[in-house]
Amino acid sequence: MANLNFNRISRVLTDQEMQDVEQQLDSCQQILSFLTELDSKERKTLKRINVDHHHFVQETLSVMNYVELPLPPHVGADEIAKDLALYEQLQQLIIKVEQLLKRLKDSSALAGSEAYSQSSLVYHLLGAMADSSLPGYASAHERLKAYFKKYGRNNSHELDPEE
Repeated sequence: MANLNFNRISRVLTDQEMQDVEQQLDSCQQILSFLTELDSKERKTLKRINVDHHHFVQETLSVMNYVELPLPPHVGADEIAKDLALYEQLQQLIIKVEQLLKRLKDSSALAGSEAYSQSSLVYHLLGAMADSSLPGYASAHERLKAYFKKYGRNNSHELDPEE
């Protein structure tokens, strides 16, 4: 396991970088404006494609090249081929987005943990300095003490590594 006790992330996005990233994400949303959302019932009733189903669809397309079938207008080789191609394209994008999302979540968790751990160190150091009766440290320690008691380590929720 990596040593989480030192500052592994020391970076803040500039306003321009943040704006650029948000603009790129907005651009992706616009390009993919045809994407849809399903409710839980729809999601449960969908027939899911897997490797075997993928081969079945490819074979169906192959068969449809030489067999004439009486099909309704919304069903045909062109539509099946488009749906399959889009499925494959979206699967590629999903992999990239999931990798990015995992890194975003992990980096966010690490940055937050580093901020909290370093703040906790400052709090405990202020407490030690205040206990030594050094002037000026007691008021700073008292100021943080209310927050630490309310939000400190004993009251924090451990992050699920898969979150």
